[in-house]
Amino acid sequence: MPLEISRNDITNIVVDAIVNPTDRFLSGSGSIDKTIHKMAGSKLDKELETAILESGKALITDSYNFKNCRYIIHTCGPIYKDGKHDEEEILRSCYYESLNLARYYNLESIAFPLIASGSFMFPKGKALKIASDTITEFLLDNEMKVYLLVYDKDAFDTANKLYTDIKDYLKDNFKEKKNRKPKPSLISNVFKDLMFAEEDEDCSYSSVEITEEKLNKKDLHSRFEPDESFSECLIRMIDERGLLDPDVYKRANIDRKHFNHIKNDKYYRPKKETAVALAIGLNLNLDETNTLLERAGFVLSNSSKFDLIIKYCIENSIYNIFDINEILFEEDQKTLGC
Repeated sequence: MPLEISRNDITNIVVDAIVNPTDRFLSGSGSIDKTIHKMAGSKLDKELETAILESGKALITDSYNFKNCRYIIHTCGPIYKDGKHDEEEILRSCYYESLNLARYYNLESIAFPLIASGSFMFPKGKALKIASDTITEFLLDNEMKVYLLVYDKDAFDTANKLYTDIKDYLKDNFKEKKNRKPKPSLISNVFKDLMFAEEDEDCSYSSVEITEEKLNKKDLHSRFEPDESFSECLIRMIDERGLLDPDVYKRANIDRKHFNHIKNDKYYRPKKETAVALAIGLNLNLDETNTLLERAGFVLSNSSKFDLIIKYCIENSIYNIFDINEILFEEDQKTLGC
């Protein structure tokens, strides 16, 4: 774990292996294929000059002059005809074969383009769904960082009912923030008064009020003494549900090392998308999600498109993090986990 959908050029990303979509003769004639061959150099051409690769299969080579990875995994996708000639099964095989090679070579990271969605004419929406489903299934039993590189929004199936429903929900509920002058904070005024009080011995704290109660230094300390921390709340919620750690961090699209760091550091402060990912991994309802987020200093707001998408998914019991990430990615929002 995890899977990250990203807009990036496969020749720029730094990983253990990149996947090169090619034809059965490994000719280096396709767009990505040609670029990879050029960057790897003549030694790659020489190694592959007599090779034949059947559709759905993969083979691995050295990266030679290609500096951003150690290996290149070549796979031959299906030429799309009508969807009735095993195109989907062949495409799934491309991902499985490539991932299994990466596992065999003990690789920790791999980057895929959207295989067969270019000159091989596989519909991009279907290609993305097959890619994310296949990679997700593999990652349930394997530890690896996988990048899926998607360049344009055409890859997303905008006719998908989930996506259509969320678009309607955003239209009805999204309220953009207006540039308003912030009102003075009651708490900030308290601290200001306390600051001046420390400079003036004759100043009495009794003039400072919060919800009609008197405040002094001791009260201030007790009021802001932290309750249960984020990591403590997370551990409690996992235990209450009788879950194992892998059940949570894999469904949250978070790798094991990161998850262990969160659990073992009482004062860990996660990014918002990490906190939300763990709420999704725990299948929390909206109230429980807000409880967990509050421990990290966050809330879900109708003024944030990211927050509204998360609220919609939770309210409708959508907990597949990769489905959620596809929507977030399409809407130019930060994705969960990773």
